[in-house]
Amino acid sequence: MSLSLRKLLENPSLDLRLIVDLSEDPRSESALDHEFEWLHATDLIDPTPFLGPAEVILTLGWQFPVTDSVDSSIAEARIPADKLEKIYDDYAALVAAHGVIGIGFGSDVLHRGVPRPLVNACIKHGLILFDVPYEISFMDLLQEAARVVQRDQSERQSRSLRAQKAIAHAATRRDGLNATLRETARQLGCGVSLFDSLGHSVITVEAPHGPRVGESEIAPVVRKALTEQLRFCTAQVTDEVEAIVQLLGEYTDPTGVLVLTLSEGFDDVSRNVLSSVLALVSVSLEQNQALASLHTTLRQALLQLLLSGNIGMTRHILESVWGPLPVPPMVAMVGISRQFEVTRILPRLETMTSDEAVPVFYAQYQNGLAILLQSKHVEQVIELLQPFDLAIGRSRCDRWDGLELALEEAKKAAEYGIRTGKTGSIAFSGIWQDGVADLIDASDASHVARRVLAPLARFERSNNGDLITTLKVWLENHGKLQPAARALDVHRHTLMARLEKIAQLTGSDLDDFQVRADLVLALRYYRAEKADSSTGGTAQP
Repeated sequence: MSLSLRKLLENPSLDLRLIVDLSEDPRSESALDHEFEWLHATDLIDPTPFLGPAEVILTLGWQFPVTDSVDSSIAEARIPADKLEKIYDDYAALVAAHGVIGIGFGSDVLHRGVPRPLVNACIKHGLILFDVPYEISFMDLLQEAARVVQRDQSERQSRSLRAQKAIAHAATRRDGLNATLRETARQLGCGVSLFDSLGHSVITVEAPHGPRVGESEIAPVVRKALTEQLRFCTAQVTDEVEAIVQLLGEYTDPTGVLVLTLSEGFDDVSRNVLSSVLALVSVSLEQNQALASLHTTLRQALLQLLLSGNIGMTRHILESVWGPLPVPPMVAMVGISRQFEVTRILPRLETMTSDEAVPVFYAQYQNGLAILLQSKHVEQVIELLQPFDLAIGRSRCDRWDGLELALEEAKKAAEYGIRTGKTGSIAFSGIWQDGVADLIDASDASHVARRVLAPLARFERSNNGDLITTLKVWLENHGKLQPAARALDVHRHTLMARLEKIAQLTGSDLDDFQVRADLVLALRYYRAEKADSSTGGTAQP
């Protein structure tokens, strides 16, 4: 319902006359346009038990003393002016406190004109007062109010249908999702933003008029909704703008987040339109998701074709669907996400392939993301990947038959970035030049080290020996007895006896080079494990 006094007062057939106008009263904001429930005809001294919170009273004034009657047959009351003022003042205070918006007084039926004390009381208590002339019955007024409501409802329905039809038509265009959101912003007069399930902005349409807000102001509200799985919420993002946030899809596994930013409240029409928009956007996202899943599968298959050496067919398919294929010499990158499954990131990477000036191919690779590109585009693509919190490894690929090795090297570099917490991209060449041991997964190496050296640790605890230190010093001296014995400050024969015991406990041939190399790495990671244990890490064997 949209019934306001202005609509009734501007109706020439009613000939209503405004007596007390609150439009200039600082306590009232467009009082004549304030919507109310209905007009209630009553002459009760206290009508409030029968009124809604926002209504207009129609009265002939039987509840007031008649001091200036319109007919000589009506007896007039003789009452002091101050007492008369109080009667009207008490009445106005009572109905105003209940939430009544205004009073329509039927003049020249009982009282001549509109009593001046009623005018004063309405001014004092912020009530609109209008005169209903003798020629207009309250029934005429109520019937016209019903017609106003009916016309308003019809107009609202027509406006809602027009808006929904325009938005639905936009959804059929080639860029259906973008067109739908643009038309939504135009029809509702608000800003519209679509975020993905990771909280990253996908599409933003600014409000056609009024204050606007940026992505940085909306993003925290979106992240909160995703984190707390809030299907619907509102938030004041600035002093002037409110955000309406709606999760799309299942709240436990959302497909996206729709955000409307507005500086004025929504009416019923806008809410109806919004319901249609949510349905259209949800369907579009589900279709996009299904298409993205097919793209993911196709990309994986194409990567396998490249690894098998079928370059010609791969190039033909890629150029038909996405764009040119990068060619060697190129850079192979592998990104491993610190937060999300890589399948949730893949759909957001389509923008990388939309620019034919930047040939890029990407696909899921094991538990990570493989990306092939020319070296001059590396920094540009890494910047695009920055929001996804990936550990990115890279390696050079000079020939197609070296692609598998390059991807494995890039994956090792990315895993190294995960272990060490390094950000940005990590070149494989920078790791192996620092030492082969840096490529080993520390957690796996520590586990193996404990297995290998556990017999020595147990022997030391039972026999007060020092076999692990002996082994370490001997290996540091390249397996030479005399220098190692001097470093340990023991006799050469004592050292030999200890080495025999180490070989016996570990079941190893200490003369074998591979055994010595394995023991060097075991000691390195066993020492690291012991250091962790002393600060609250994993317990020693």
